[in-house]
Amino acid sequence: MASQKRIVKLSSIIASNTTTLNNFLVENNLPEPSFEADALWALPIPDDNVDVKAARIAIIDSCIELQALVTGPKELLRYDAVAYVSVRIILRLKLDKSFLVGASTSFEAMAKVSGLSVMNVRRVVRHAILCHRFFQEKKPGVITHSALTAVLAGDALTRNALIVQLQEFAPAGTKAADALENWPNSEENNETGFSLANNSTKSMYDIFALDPGRGSRFGTLFSRPDEPFHMLLDNYPWHDVETFVDVGGSHGSIAVALAERFPHIKCVVQDLPDTVVEGASRLAPALKDRVEFMAHDFFTAQAATADVYYFRSIFHNWSDKYCIKILQALIPALKHGARIIIHERMLPPHDALASADAKPVIKMDILMLQLLNAQQREAEEWLELFRRADSRYRYIGAKQPKGGVRWIIEARWDG
Repeated sequence: MASQKRIVKLSSIIASNTTTLNNFLVENNLPEPSFEADALWALPIPDDNVDVKAARIAIIDSCIELQALVTGPKELLRYDAVAYVSVRIILRLKLDKSFLVGASTSFEAMAKVSGLSVMNVRRVVRHAILCHRFFQEKKPGVITHSALTAVLAGDALTRNALIVQLQEFAPAGTKAADALENWPNSEENNETGFSLANNSTKSMYDIFALDPGRGSRFGTLFSRPDEPFHMLLDNYPWHDVETFVDVGGSHGSIAVALAERFPHIKCVVQDLPDTVVEGASRLAPALKDRVEFMAHDFFTAQAATADVYYFRSIFHNWSDKYCIKILQALIPALKHGARIIIHERMLPPHDALASADAKPVIKMDILMLQLLNAQQREAEEWLELFRRADSRYRYIGAKQPKGGVRWIIEARWDG
């Protein structure tokens, strides 16, 4: 009886929130979501329209739960060993690029392009259509693009992201249990599922360094910001900051945005030698007197003195052992009152595990485990990390700007 009540409640949640979403689409003269090749790539819901965004999330979450309930636990336990086999083949052989969006093709034409037999093309493509909505076959043997393959054809970053996830992340996941069995609780980034999947004793970073093509694909995956820069710029008191160091700041996008918004701030961007050379070459002449690039390894003693040291998605790439070393390496340059800002996702507390933000962070936490023996952290773990690094660090706290993905985690040096 309890299950019947829940599934009816879920159906009501889906119905009411679908009405809210549909009204938004109608009022804004937006097309209905579909799987056709000309469909919207994403629903253009403004960040400030919290009601419609919440309705969309409620629909997704309720549909997932309802499907699980009516599937039943025994069937849910069945592992889909072939889930993404067809997608990997399509991407590897570039079948999605074998004909233009708006055109059609055939199994025979795809066979000629790929070198596969017609039989193998047909079985792969039909699996992808049925399981992933890749392509469409409205007439027997006539293949057209779907919304998903149209996106792959028109968005190189999305296509690259899918390739990296399937070719790099998925094999690492299959070896994560082996890594934990071999090296229980290791904090070393070369004792991971990724290392085992690559038959290597090297870390992911070292493996990619030996293969520039793979390294470039991985870097491109993170070239698209997960949130706009104004989430940081609008939600921190920059008026009393005169000097800013972006540690591991790549080509300096954050420092440039900060310098453009706040002319009184001088910025230093630190990263590996080749990276900072590239960053400096991209810098606009008008900012050269306020944005400096400096080669620096954040495990070595910091030489630049500043009001704020900023780390964006650095700490979640390292285990506690190495994060403590990063914090300790700052100490030689720290002046009294200097602030440390760590800008990344935060693991939710138990009472927030059902929130819309929780699942992506939990997934990212496991991804960090299988790739690098690194982790996302809860609020209390940040306090402990600073304490273990040095008692003179004072943890101030963390806040998540409204609509933001990342948290602004802050500590002060009281030495």
